[in-house]
Amino acid sequence: MKRRVALVALLALLCPRWAEAHIGSPDVFYDGLAGLYPVHVTIRMPGVVPGRAQIIVQVRSDEAVAVAFAPISSQTAVSNTPPAEEAQIVPGATNLFSGELWLMVDGAYSIDVRVRGKSGEGSVQIPVNSVAIRQLPLPSWLGEVLLALGLVLFCGGIAIIAAAAGESVLPPDVSPGKAERRKSWTAAVTTTIIFVVLLAGGKKWWDSEEVDFRSRLREGGWPDLTADVRVNGSQRILRLTLGEAAFARRNKPLAFAPDHGKLLHLFLVRQPNHDAFAHIHPVRAGNKIFDVALPPLPEGDYEVLCDLTLADSGLSSTAANSVHIPAALEKSTSAKPMKIDPDDSWAINPSVAAQDTAGSDTVCHLPGGKQLIWKAHPPLRANQDPGLRFEVRDEAGQPAALEPYMGMMSHAAVLRSDGRVFSHLHPSGNYSMAAQIFFDTKIENETAAAKSNGHGPEAICGPNGSSTITLPYEFPTPGNYRLWVQIKTGGQIMTGIFDTTVL
Repeated sequence: MKRRVALVALLALLCPRWAEAHIGSPDVFYDGLAGLYPVHVTIRMPGVVPGRAQIIVQVRSDEAVAVAFAPISSQTAVSNTPPAEEAQIVPGATNLFSGELWLMVDGAYSIDVRVRGKSGEGSVQIPVNSVAIRQLPLPSWLGEVLLALGLVLFCGGIAIIAAAAGESVLPPDVSPGKAERRKSWTAAVTTTIIFVVLLAGGKKWWDSEEVDFRSRLREGGWPDLTADVRVNGSQRILRLTLGEAAFARRNKPLAFAPDHGKLLHLFLVRQPNHDAFAHIHPVRAGNKIFDVALPPLPEGDYEVLCDLTLADSGLSSTAANSVHIPAALEKSTSAKPMKIDPDDSWAINPSVAAQDTAGSDTVCHLPGGKQLIWKAHPPLRANQDPGLRFEVRDEAGQPAALEPYMGMMSHAAVLRSDGRVFSHLHPSGNYSMAAQIFFDTKIENETAAAKSNGHGPEAICGPNGSSTITLPYEFPTPGNYRLWVQIKTGGQIMTGIFDTTVL
């Protein structure tokens, strides 16, 4: 069975080397501008390499437009990018386009979405990771057919060579004699031995390929991550070591691209009830080592989820592991405290979690009497727009002005109850902005012309003073989920917690 699975892997050229961004949620969503045009883009990743990504673009404009997109690989020059594919308008829809793109190699890509109309032409770079996250099973009937064909080739090859050695040298209508029959048998035996040796060598190579394939198949977090906690005076310091195995052969130091001004975004979630949460930002202490002072989280076992982007490739990923956090100690001045990032935030009290109810507003009560309201939406279903629209209100129940928090009007984390789905969301989408900047810079440097990408402050943060946010996302699978929605208002970072069920 393993060989059958490996056969499909080879035929499909599945050669993963990188993990998907986030975990269990490979599709990418973008909500923002392509030049002057507001667009909502959904990119459904194939999960195999090579594979075809499905792209859906909704242009939120009454102007008649045309849409095209092209795949830009981080590994090749922009000049070698294939010609842009024209998207097809969806019948019966207005300015809704769809199409497919082949992603031929593993690694980081950017989908260059281009919109043309009377107002001009605009484009936006949406980074994705081309990775293999699964093996396709080989149908048993196809395996039996291939085995039968292989036996025919094996026996037929022996017969052809035996006949060539014994009968092919005789004149027409002359029967082979003892000498010719001996040559035929000798050729047949020799050919059989050669074929058997070749098959044995092929099996050894095949098994080696499958082991290599399995070692590079990314079904969870990547790269490898270790985590431990040490006590430094009154502080608990979490130390992360990234990529000891994944980057063991890397000769040059690791370079990480800052995303929202941070090299890493680290999420801690207490197990098994997800009743304590932190979004913190480690600082570099060595090539692969990062440290961070822990906030006042309660003792327990925590899931560790670490978002990162590699500076030399634009590849974004999420590393994962678990760690036990000991109880906090009494205050002490015996050691110099580690500086805490002012953007670090956490939520400990599970009683503030609000149970989402389809068809009505769901209210999460925040400190100081504020409220974060998940606006009414239809029942949630996998791979459909869930309507993640939220409004913040002040103590008087009036809309409260949102403030930028690390360059965004909101950061949110989504985690399925079994931990197999995790995603880090923003109002602009669930992609890495560091990777987006990587590709914008690559295009500008290689074409000597800046791209029109709509990355101004409003495209990133949203309108100043707004009290509402929308998070473009689709839950990839059914199940029970918890959402931590983080906003900043009145100079204070707050976290709303929502529980929901996806059908």
